[in-house]
Amino acid sequence: MATNEVRRSPARGRPRDEDRAARRDALLESAMRQFLSRGYSATTIEDVAAGARVAKRTIYTTIGDKEELFVAVVRRLGDRAVTATTGDSDDPVSLLHAFGVRLVRLMLSDEAVGLHRLVIGEAARFPELAERHYMNGSHRYIGVLCDLLAALPPGALVLPADRNGHGLAAQAEALFTQWLGERHRRRLFGLDPAPSDDDIEKHVATVLQRFVRTA
Repeated sequence: MATNEVRRSPARGRPRDEDRAARRDALLESAMRQFLSRGYSATTIEDVAAGARVAKRTIYTTIGDKEELFVAVVRRLGDRAVTATTGDSDDPVSLLHAFGVRLVRLMLSDEAVGLHRLVIGEAARFPELAERHYMNGSHRYIGVLCDLLAALPPGALVLPADRNGHGLAAQAEALFTQWLGERHRRRLFGLDPAPSDDDIEKHVATVLQRFVRTA
């Protein structure tokens, strides 16, 4: 018996959210490679568009100008450490340790070290770029650390903050600094390769014991 059913092909319209996210990710990956290989000053929107195989207009409408593009690259890179902060464990100390491992792995990676070197070299000419790199990088991570420290149970901190939370920001900065330490400086100078995962795990745990009672 014949039916009146009509088969419809999938609608062709605006890209799905997943498609847009994938295209943005590919665009930012291309931009990061361009910045790392050419430097900030020498990289143009045309270079990035050609590398990502998109129109210049796409970059301007979805992200913005070159400075906004660089900031988006920094934010995307930082998401490696930040976005997985929740869901790792129900234990606040384990969450803090897991974030520390991701943070140190990120900050000592070739990509993060390369962008850090780039900003140092361009800071005098582009001070706003340096400030935004800091605010969307180190300052962002210290803020996450401050929240994680605040979530620890009473008595967990070796140097407890007062009941209003005063002192947590200073401890977060100190923890961030000690996790990076001389290792980061040596990476910036190109003296050491990126550490192994085992080395990072041990280093993070050792430093954390100076701030948090884990037993």
